[in-house]
Amino acid sequence: MRLKRDVILAIWVMAFGLLSVAHVCAQPQIQDRKTHSLAPFLPNGNTKDITANYTKLLTKLEKKRAKKPDEAFLKSLFYLTQRSILSEYSKTATMQQTLEKGTFGCLTGTAIYAALLEYFDFEIKIIELPNHVFLIVRADEQSYLFESTLPMDGFMKTNEKLDALLEQPWLNSRNILSLEVVGKWYDNETLLHGFTTIDLNDLAGLQFFNQSVEAYQNKKYKKAMDMSFEAFRLYPSKRSENMMQLVINKLLKQEEIDEAMKDKYLKTYINFIKSNELSQVK
Repeated sequence: MRLKRDVILAIWVMAFGLLSVAHVCAQPQIQDRKTHSLAPFLPNGNTKDITANYTKLLTKLEKKRAKKPDEAFLKSLFYLTQRSILSEYSKTATMQQTLEKGTFGCLTGTAIYAALLEYFDFEIKIIELPNHVFLIVRADEQSYLFESTLPMDGFMKTNEKLDALLEQPWLNSRNILSLEVVGKWYDNETLLHGFTTIDLNDLAGLQFFNQSVEAYQNKKYKKAMDMSFEAFRLYPSKRSENMMQLVINKLLKQEEIDEAMKDKYLKTYINFIKSNELSQVK
């Protein structure tokens, strides 16, 4: 088990080492402090009916926080969350599916951890790779990796080399394909495209980006357009910009979609262009 953990950490260090060589709308209403961080991921921002397991977990963690030092508490938080909420891996799971059924991908798993850690006032960094996300937690001058997709080995200390790489000013370089969902694992070639730090709102945008990709691939172009608009509203990235352009071009060619609906989507798209200056996205 220790060997496996060491191999995993070595992979992360190698990944960031490769990167260093390459140089490479209105928010939902806040319902309460315990669940408001999850609202951007959910339809209409409604967290009331599906967060019972999450709030139950928070209550357990509040009791542990009063008794444990940082590292012991972070370890408890990681594994208790895996047992309580993150029960079955599904690459493109939405937050609603995670909260209701326990299915999760790297996006929703990382979001659950980020929301919990922010609630307990820990310093975090959510790291976006071209096709994967994870987070780093800082406590007592030590950093810890939270990898949601590794239920047995996803909590571990980082080291000085990885910490230093995460502070580099070139974190925002990347080159992302429009039709690759976030959640697929990565290889050394994709790592060379770069990585960046994002927040929970951006992470919610990536969830809607995934939903847009899935709808597009299933030829549900109106849903793909709606999801791409929401993705860009939450996270105005080049990834989301490219997806909107791809979907609107496809949607306007569909004979089964009436002209009034096409006109509606085109006007919405143009308004995004004017209001968000797409050429200047993140």
